[in-house]
Amino acid sequence: MPELPEVETRLHYLRRTAIGRTIDRVRIYAPGNIKTPSARVFARNLQGRRIVDARRRGKYLIASLDDGRALILHFSMGGDLHYYRGEDERPDYTRIEFFFENEWRLAFTCPRNICRVMLVDDPMLVRGIREMGPEPLGDEFTVTKLEGVLRRSPLRQIKPLLLDQSSVAGVGNIYADEILHAAFIRPDTRASAIDPERVKLLYRAIRRVLKNSIRTAREEDFPASFLIAREARGLGCPRCGSGISKKRVGGRTSRYCPRCQK
Repeated sequence: MPELPEVETRLHYLRRTAIGRTIDRVRIYAPGNIKTPSARVFARNLQGRRIVDARRRGKYLIASLDDGRALILHFSMGGDLHYYRGEDERPDYTRIEFFFENEWRLAFTCPRNICRVMLVDDPMLVRGIREMGPEPLGDEFTVTKLEGVLRRSPLRQIKPLLLDQSSVAGVGNIYADEILHAAFIRPDTRASAIDPERVKLLYRAIRRVLKNSIRTAREEDFPASFLIAREARGLGCPRCGSGISKKRVGGRTSRYCPRCQK
């Protein structure tokens, strides 16, 4: 699933290709991906609209239109954007195709056909955005803010807590594993067991891992240093060489080093 780093790269791509462009028309191949309004109203209300700005909020990409509305894209499992010119260049799994006035097109692709697209008057009308926690790379995310998240849920395991978008925005399964490995914390550790010094370590790991991962998020494979990549290659922990362990934590497969993470 695209997480904060991947969605950030899609934001940069949208800014390079579509900001300032006027949507001439919209072709919809998978109306079920459009959650609001209806597919017909969605296409009609986008016709003639210009994309004036874009931003990311957690795992959502929000494109601002010249009429004040917002086009919201959630990439779910593997969604992506492709900017191209000819009909024969249309990528596989195109679910929505935006035609621009310059005769170029932007395809919203979704291999598993479970992505979500919305056209709303205000992004805050979307519950997932309205109830989202702080951006981990933003100024509002501080050690004190993270301490508050842990204090409010002392009995929760840290991995599910990081995945809770109302706690911290944009962190998903793979990056949570990397963050906890960098912070020397097991994924099943209770929030109450994380002392102040390790909270600081966790805070720095969140920001460092996510910031560094933006540089590699467009690549097809995860970096060779990631636990999931090393496990697939039969390698151990990049820090100590011990075998990588796996267990279900909060319903998700978690990878960790039993020696480094206590």
